[in-house]
Amino acid sequence: MKYVNKYFAALFLCAGALFAEDNQLPGSESLWLYGHPRFITSANSAAGGPLFSAGSYSLIMNPALPADLQCPALDLGYAGILNAFVEDDVTHAVALRLGGSVPTRLGVFSLGFNGVMGEEALRIGNAFAGRLGWARDVTRHFYLGLSVTGGALTYKEDFRDFYFAADVGAWLRFEQVAFFRQLRFGVALQNLGKTYSNFGPKPPEGIDEIKIRMYPGIITPKIGVAAHLVEANNFALGISMDIAFPAFTNFAFNAGLQALVAEFLYISAGWDLNAQELVSDFNPDKSIHLPYIGIGVKFAVNTSGSQLFKKRGFDQTDITVDGVWQMREKDVHLYSIGAAASFGVRDTIPPEIKIGNIKND
Repeated sequence: MKYVNKYFAALFLCAGALFAEDNQLPGSESLWLYGHPRFITSANSAAGGPLFSAGSYSLIMNPALPADLQCPALDLGYAGILNAFVEDDVTHAVALRLGGSVPTRLGVFSLGFNGVMGEEALRIGNAFAGRLGWARDVTRHFYLGLSVTGGALTYKEDFRDFYFAADVGAWLRFEQVAFFRQLRFGVALQNLGKTYSNFGPKPPEGIDEIKIRMYPGIITPKIGVAAHLVEANNFALGISMDIAFPAFTNFAFNAGLQALVAEFLYISAGWDLNAQELVSDFNPDKSIHLPYIGIGVKFAVNTSGSQLFKKRGFDQTDITVDGVWQMREKDVHLYSIGAAASFGVRDTIPPEIKIGNIKND
Protein backbone atom coordinates (compact mmCIF):
# COMPACT_ATOMS: atom_id res chain seq x y z
CA MET A 1 0.00 0.00 0.00
CA LYS A 2 2.86 2.39 0.79
CA TYR A 3 4.17 1.93 -2.75
CA VAL A 4 0.78 2.91 -4.12
CA ASN A 5 0.76 6.02 -1.94
CA LYS A 6 4.28 6.91 -3.10
CA TYR A 7 3.15 6.48 -6.70
CA PHE A 8 0.22 8.86 -6.30
CA ALA A 9 2.37 11.34 -4.38
CA ALA A 10 4.89 11.37 -7.22
CA LEU A 11 2.06 11.80 -9.71
CA PHE A 12 0.71 14.86 -7.87
CA LEU A 13 4.21 16.33 -7.57
CA CYS A 14 4.67 15.98 -11.33
CA ALA A 15 1.27 17.57 -11.95
CA GLY A 16 2.21 20.45 -9.64
CA ALA A 17 5.48 20.98 -11.50
CA LEU A 18 3.61 20.90 -14.80
CA PHE A 19 1.25 23.74 -13.90
CA ALA A 20 3.04 25.62 -11.15
CA GLU A 21 4.93 28.08 -13.35
CA ASP A 22 2.07 28.71 -15.71
CA ASN A 23 0.12 31.90 -15.44
CA GLN A 24 -0.84 32.32 -19.07
CA LEU A 25 -4.03 34.23 -19.63
CA PRO A 26 -7.30 32.48 -20.43
CA GLY A 27 -7.85 32.17 -24.16
CA SER A 28 -4.25 32.55 -25.28
CA GLU A 29 -3.98 28.86 -26.14
CA SER A 30 -7.02 29.22 -28.42
CA LEU A 31 -5.79 32.36 -30.14
CA TRP A 32 -6.42 31.24 -33.74
CA LEU A 33 -9.81 29.73 -32.93
CA TYR A 34 -11.37 33.17 -32.75
CA GLY A 35 -12.71 34.75 -35.91
CA HIS A 36 -15.11 32.20 -37.43
CA PRO A 37 -17.86 30.08 -35.83
CA ARG A 38 -16.71 27.01 -37.76
CA PHE A 39 -13.67 26.81 -35.48
CA ILE A 40 -16.02 26.30 -32.54
CA THR A 41 -18.83 24.26 -34.14
CA SER A 42 -16.25 21.92 -35.67
CA ALA A 43 -14.98 21.40 -32.10
CA ASN A 44 -11.43 22.31 -33.14
CA SER A 45 -11.35 18.77 -34.50
CA ALA A 46 -8.42 17.19 -36.35
CA ALA A 47 -10.98 14.81 -37.87
CA GLY A 48 -13.19 17.51 -39.44
CA GLY A 49 -15.85 17.91 -36.78
CA PRO A 50 -18.97 15.89 -35.95
CA LEU A 51 -20.49 16.34 -39.43
CA PHE A 52 -17.49 16.76 -41.68
CA SER A 53 -16.90 20.26 -43.02
CA ALA A 54 -13.77 21.68 -44.61
CA GLY A 55 -12.46 24.94 -46.00
CA SER A 56 -9.46 27.21 -45.57
CA TYR A 57 -10.45 27.56 -41.90
CA SER A 58 -9.67 23.85 -41.50
CA LEU A 59 -5.93 24.57 -41.74
CA ILE A 60 -6.04 25.76 -38.14
CA MET A 61 -7.43 22.41 -36.99
CA ASN A 62 -5.59 20.05 -39.36
CA PRO A 63 -3.94 21.16 -42.62
CA ALA A 64 -4.95 17.89 -44.33
CA LEU A 65 -8.71 18.46 -43.98
CA PRO A 66 -9.21 20.58 -47.16
CA ALA A 67 -7.85 17.70 -49.30
CA ASP A 68 -11.39 16.41 -49.79
CA LEU A 69 -12.65 19.65 -51.38
CA GLN A 70 -13.83 19.37 -54.99
CA CYS A 71 -15.02 22.96 -55.47
CA PRO A 72 -13.51 26.39 -54.78
CA ALA A 73 -14.56 27.69 -51.36
CA LEU A 74 -14.57 31.01 -49.54
CA ASP A 75 -15.11 31.80 -45.86
CA LEU A 76 -15.29 34.96 -43.78
CA GLY A 77 -16.17 35.56 -40.17
CA TYR A 78 -16.29 37.85 -37.17
CA ALA A 79 -16.08 37.17 -33.44
CA GLY A 80 -16.49 39.30 -30.36
CA ILE A 81 -15.26 38.59 -26.85
CA LEU A 82 -16.90 40.48 -23.99
CA ASN A 83 -14.96 40.61 -20.74
CA ALA A 84 -16.55 42.05 -17.60
CA PHE A 85 -13.96 41.02 -15.01
CA VAL A 86 -13.87 44.44 -13.39
CA GLU A 87 -17.04 45.88 -11.90
CA ASP A 88 -18.58 48.51 -14.17
CA ASP A 89 -15.80 47.97 -16.74
CA VAL A 90 -16.66 45.93 -19.82
CA THR A 91 -13.96 45.38 -22.43
CA HIS A 92 -14.44 44.04 -25.92
CA ALA A 93 -12.09 42.12 -28.21
CA VAL A 94 -12.64 41.60 -31.93
CA ALA A 95 -11.44 38.81 -34.23
CA LEU A 96 -11.72 38.67 -38.01
CA ARG A 97 -11.23 35.88 -40.52
CA LEU A 98 -10.99 35.69 -44.33
CA GLY A 99 -9.87 32.74 -46.42
CA GLY A 100 -10.37 30.60 -49.48
CA SER A 101 -9.47 27.24 -51.04
CA VAL A 102 -8.93 26.17 -54.65
CA PRO A 103 -8.73 22.50 -55.77
CA THR A 104 -6.15 21.73 -58.48
CA ARG A 105 -4.59 18.61 -59.97
CA LEU A 106 -1.64 19.07 -57.64
CA GLY A 107 -3.86 19.26 -54.56
CA VAL A 108 -6.00 21.78 -52.72
CA PHE A 109 -4.33 25.13 -51.99
CA SER A 110 -5.71 27.34 -49.22
CA LEU A 111 -4.93 30.82 -47.99
CA GLY A 112 -6.34 32.51 -44.90
CA PHE A 113 -5.86 35.63 -42.78
CA ASN A 114 -6.64 36.02 -39.07
CA GLY A 115 -6.66 39.08 -36.87
CA VAL A 116 -7.31 39.24 -33.13
CA MET A 117 -7.49 42.64 -31.44
CA GLY A 118 -7.55 41.65 -27.78
CA GLU A 119 -5.39 44.00 -25.72
CA GLU A 120 -8.05 44.75 -23.13
CA ALA A 121 -10.55 41.87 -23.15
CA LEU A 122 -8.04 39.05 -23.61
CA ARG A 123 -4.88 40.90 -22.53
CA ILE A 124 -2.84 39.03 -25.14
CA GLY A 125 -2.16 41.88 -27.53
CA ASN A 126 -3.15 42.44 -31.15
CA ALA A 127 -2.17 39.46 -33.30
CA PHE A 128 -2.28 39.11 -37.07
CA ALA A 129 -1.27 36.16 -39.24
CA GLY A 130 -1.50 34.70 -42.72
CA ARG A 131 -1.60 30.96 -43.37
CA LEU A 132 -0.85 29.09 -46.61
CA GLY A 133 -1.72 25.41 -46.92
CA TRP A 134 -1.57 22.49 -49.30
CA ALA A 135 -3.43 19.17 -49.01
CA ARG A 136 -4.22 16.24 -51.23
CA ASP A 137 -5.45 12.67 -51.24
CA VAL A 138 -2.94 9.82 -51.17
CA THR A 139 -5.60 7.15 -51.59
CA ARG A 140 -9.38 7.31 -51.73
CA HIS A 141 -9.56 7.38 -47.93
CA PHE A 142 -6.20 8.77 -46.79
CA TYR A 143 -5.19 12.45 -46.94
CA LEU A 144 -2.10 14.52 -46.11
CA GLY A 145 -1.55 18.24 -45.64
CA LEU A 146 0.96 20.96 -44.76
CA SER A 147 0.60 24.63 -43.83
CA VAL A 148 2.93 27.53 -43.04
CA THR A 149 1.94 30.51 -40.88
CA GLY A 150 3.57 33.89 -40.40
CA GLY A 151 2.37 36.72 -38.20
CA ALA A 152 3.11 39.62 -35.88
CA LEU A 153 1.90 40.80 -32.48
CA THR A 154 1.88 44.15 -30.69
CA TYR A 155 1.01 44.97 -27.09
CA LYS A 156 0.41 48.51 -25.81
CA GLU A 157 2.82 49.91 -28.40
CA ASP A 158 5.75 48.75 -26.28
CA PHE A 159 6.12 45.10 -27.19
CA ARG A 160 6.61 43.35 -30.53
CA ASP A 161 6.79 39.68 -31.36
CA PHE A 162 6.54 37.47 -34.42
CA TYR A 163 5.11 34.09 -35.35
CA PHE A 164 6.49 31.70 -37.94
CA ALA A 165 5.61 28.02 -37.78
CA ALA A 166 4.45 25.03 -39.81
CA ASP A 167 1.75 22.41 -39.26
CA VAL A 168 1.58 18.91 -40.73
CA GLY A 169 -1.42 16.60 -40.61
CA ALA A 170 -3.22 13.55 -41.95
CA TRP A 171 -6.63 11.96 -41.70
CA LEU A 172 -8.18 8.63 -42.57
CA ARG A 173 -11.81 7.84 -43.40
CA PHE A 174 -13.83 4.62 -43.29
CA GLU A 175 -17.29 4.45 -44.85
CA GLN A 176 -18.67 2.27 -42.05
CA VAL A 177 -17.33 0.51 -38.96
CA ALA A 178 -19.92 -1.30 -36.85
CA PHE A 179 -22.76 1.23 -36.42
CA PHE A 180 -20.50 4.23 -37.09
CA ARG A 181 -20.69 5.82 -40.53
CA GLN A 182 -18.06 8.11 -42.04
CA LEU A 183 -15.66 7.19 -39.27
CA ARG A 184 -12.64 9.52 -39.38
CA PHE A 185 -9.32 9.61 -37.56
CA GLY A 186 -7.16 12.72 -37.72
CA VAL A 187 -3.72 13.60 -36.43
CA ALA A 188 -1.79 16.87 -36.60
CA LEU A 189 1.50 18.25 -35.34
CA GLN A 190 1.06 21.98 -34.92
CA ASN A 191 3.22 25.07 -34.31
CA LEU A 192 6.55 23.67 -35.46
CA GLY A 193 8.59 26.83 -35.16
CA LYS A 194 8.36 30.17 -33.37
CA THR A 195 5.05 31.13 -31.75
CA TYR A 196 4.26 34.19 -29.65
CA SER A 197 6.20 34.31 -26.42
CA ASN A 198 6.03 36.02 -23.05
CA PHE A 199 7.24 39.58 -22.55
CA GLY A 200 10.83 38.57 -21.87
CA PRO A 201 13.18 39.53 -19.01
CA LYS A 202 12.18 43.22 -19.24
CA PRO A 203 8.40 43.45 -19.60
CA PRO A 204 6.92 46.71 -20.88
CA GLU A 205 6.24 49.37 -18.28
CA GLY A 206 2.89 48.96 -16.57
CA ILE A 207 2.35 45.27 -17.43
CA ASP A 208 5.00 43.59 -15.29
CA GLU A 209 2.23 41.64 -13.54
CA ILE A 210 1.36 39.91 -16.83
CA LYS A 211 3.54 37.06 -18.05
CA ILE A 212 2.41 34.79 -20.86
CA ARG A 213 3.97 31.51 -21.91
CA MET A 214 4.60 30.79 -25.56
CA TYR A 215 1.19 30.61 -27.19
CA PRO A 216 -0.37 28.89 -28.97
CA GLY A 217 1.68 26.02 -27.52
CA ILE A 218 4.82 25.31 -29.52
CA ILE A 219 5.02 21.74 -30.93
CA THR A 220 1.48 20.62 -30.20
CA PRO A 221 0.46 17.02 -31.04
CA LYS A 222 -3.25 16.58 -31.66
CA ILE A 223 -5.44 13.51 -32.21
CA GLY A 224 -9.13 13.40 -33.13
CA VAL A 225 -11.89 10.99 -33.99
CA ALA A 226 -15.33 11.71 -35.46
CA ALA A 227 -18.23 9.76 -36.90
CA HIS A 228 -21.85 9.95 -38.00
CA LEU A 229 -24.14 8.23 -35.52
CA VAL A 230 -27.34 8.66 -37.54
CA GLU A 231 -27.88 9.09 -41.28
CA ALA A 232 -31.43 9.43 -42.57
CA ASN A 233 -33.25 11.28 -45.36
CA ASN A 234 -33.92 14.40 -43.31
CA PHE A 235 -31.66 13.97 -40.32
CA ALA A 236 -27.99 13.34 -39.58
CA LEU A 237 -26.18 13.31 -36.25
CA GLY A 238 -22.42 13.30 -35.68
CA ILE A 239 -19.97 13.36 -32.81
CA SER A 240 -16.28 14.21 -32.42
CA MET A 241 -13.64 14.05 -29.68
CA ASP A 242 -10.11 15.48 -29.72
CA ILE A 243 -7.16 15.70 -27.39
CA ALA A 244 -4.08 17.92 -27.73
CA PHE A 245 -0.88 18.39 -25.77
CA PRO A 246 0.27 22.02 -26.21
CA ALA A 247 4.04 22.30 -25.78
CA PHE A 248 3.90 18.84 -24.12
CA THR A 249 3.11 20.65 -20.86
CA ASN A 250 -0.65 20.90 -21.07
CA PHE A 251 -3.71 18.85 -21.92
CA ALA A 252 -6.68 20.12 -23.92
CA PHE A 253 -9.89 18.24 -24.68
CA ASN A 254 -12.67 19.08 -27.14
CA ALA A 255 -15.97 17.28 -27.77
CA GLY A 256 -18.67 18.22 -30.25
CA LEU A 257 -22.16 17.09 -31.22
CA GLN A 258 -23.87 18.30 -34.38
CA ALA A 259 -27.16 17.59 -36.14
CA LEU A 260 -28.31 18.40 -39.67
CA VAL A 261 -32.08 18.74 -40.02
CA ALA A 262 -33.83 18.69 -43.41
CA GLU A 263 -30.51 19.22 -45.22
CA PHE A 264 -30.37 22.90 -44.30
CA LEU A 265 -30.36 23.49 -40.52
CA TYR A 266 -27.27 22.76 -38.42
CA ILE A 267 -27.55 22.58 -34.63
CA SER A 268 -24.24 22.30 -32.78
CA ALA A 269 -23.19 21.88 -29.18
CA GLY A 270 -19.95 20.97 -27.50
CA TRP A 271 -17.48 21.51 -24.71
CA ASP A 272 -13.77 22.17 -24.31
CA LEU A 273 -11.37 21.88 -21.40
CA ASN A 274 -7.89 23.35 -20.97
CA ALA A 275 -6.10 21.75 -18.04
CA GLN A 276 -3.71 24.65 -17.38
CA GLU A 277 -6.50 27.19 -17.34
CA LEU A 278 -8.54 24.98 -15.05
CA VAL A 279 -5.74 24.43 -12.54
CA SER A 280 -4.02 27.82 -12.71
CA ASP A 281 -7.06 30.06 -12.76
CA PHE A 282 -9.61 28.05 -10.83
CA ASN A 283 -11.30 29.59 -7.82
CA PRO A 284 -14.84 29.36 -6.41
CA ASP A 285 -15.92 32.52 -8.23
CA LYS A 286 -15.02 31.20 -11.68
CA SER A 287 -16.60 28.48 -13.77
CA ILE A 288 -15.28 25.99 -16.27
CA HIS A 289 -16.09 26.85 -19.87
CA LEU A 290 -19.75 26.19 -20.47
CA PRO A 291 -20.85 24.20 -23.53
CA TYR A 292 -21.13 26.22 -26.71
CA ILE A 293 -24.33 26.45 -28.76
CA GLY A 294 -24.29 27.00 -32.50
CA ILE A 295 -26.84 27.38 -35.29
CA GLY A 296 -26.16 27.19 -39.02
CA VAL A 297 -28.41 27.62 -42.06
CA LYS A 298 -27.44 26.21 -45.44
CA PHE A 299 -29.05 27.39 -48.64
CA ALA A 300 -28.33 27.01 -52.34
CA VAL A 301 -28.11 29.84 -54.85
CA ASN A 302 -28.81 29.04 -58.50
CA THR A 303 -26.06 30.73 -60.51
CA SER A 304 -26.68 29.03 -63.84
CA GLY A 305 -28.04 32.30 -65.24
CA SER A 306 -24.75 34.11 -64.65
CA GLN A 307 -22.25 33.75 -67.50
CA LEU A 308 -19.40 34.45 -65.06
CA PHE A 309 -20.34 31.41 -62.97
CA LYS A 310 -21.73 29.22 -65.74
CA LYS A 311 -18.59 29.19 -67.87
CA ARG A 312 -16.67 27.92 -64.83
CA GLY A 313 -19.21 25.17 -64.18
CA PHE A 314 -20.68 26.81 -61.05
CA ASP A 315 -24.37 26.18 -61.71
CA GLN A 316 -25.05 26.22 -57.97
CA THR A 317 -23.39 27.89 -54.99
CA ASP A 318 -23.96 26.52 -51.51
CA ILE A 319 -23.74 29.07 -48.70
CA THR A 320 -23.86 28.31 -44.99
CA VAL A 321 -24.31 31.07 -42.41
CA ASP A 322 -23.24 30.13 -38.87
CA GLY A 323 -23.53 31.66 -35.43
CA VAL A 324 -22.20 30.47 -32.08
CA TRP A 325 -22.16 31.58 -28.42
CA GLN A 326 -20.18 30.38 -25.44
CA MET A 327 -19.40 31.58 -21.93
CA ARG A 328 -15.64 31.06 -21.87
CA GLU A 329 -15.49 31.66 -18.14
CA LYS A 330 -17.26 33.85 -15.61
CA ASP A 331 -18.16 37.17 -17.25
CA VAL A 332 -16.31 36.31 -20.48
CA HIS A 333 -18.63 35.70 -23.42
CA LEU A 334 -17.66 34.65 -26.94
CA TYR A 335 -20.00 35.15 -29.86
CA SER A 336 -19.23 34.66 -33.53
CA ILE A 337 -20.98 34.87 -36.89
CA GLY A 338 -19.67 33.87 -40.28
CA ALA A 339 -20.37 32.45 -43.71
CA ALA A 340 -18.80 29.76 -45.88
CA ALA A 341 -19.51 29.36 -49.60
CA SER A 342 -18.81 26.45 -51.94
CA PHE A 343 -18.85 27.39 -55.63
CA GLY A 344 -20.24 24.36 -57.43
CA VAL A 345 -21.76 21.06 -56.41
CA ARG A 346 -19.75 18.12 -55.15
CA ASP A 347 -19.64 15.24 -57.64
CA THR A 348 -21.17 12.23 -55.93
CA ILE A 349 -22.27 10.27 -59.01
CA PRO A 350 -19.57 8.16 -60.71
CA PRO A 351 -19.34 8.35 -64.50
CA GLU A 352 -21.41 5.80 -66.39
CA ILE A 353 -19.30 3.56 -68.59
CA LYS A 354 -20.99 1.59 -71.36
CA ILE A 355 -19.41 -1.20 -73.35
CA GLY A 356 -20.70 -1.37 -76.88
CA ASN A 357 -20.22 -3.81 -79.74
CA ILE A 358 -17.36 -3.20 -82.12
CA LYS A 359 -18.35 -3.77 -85.72
CA ASN A 360 -15.77 -4.86 -88.25
CA ASP A 361 -16.32 -3.79 -91.83
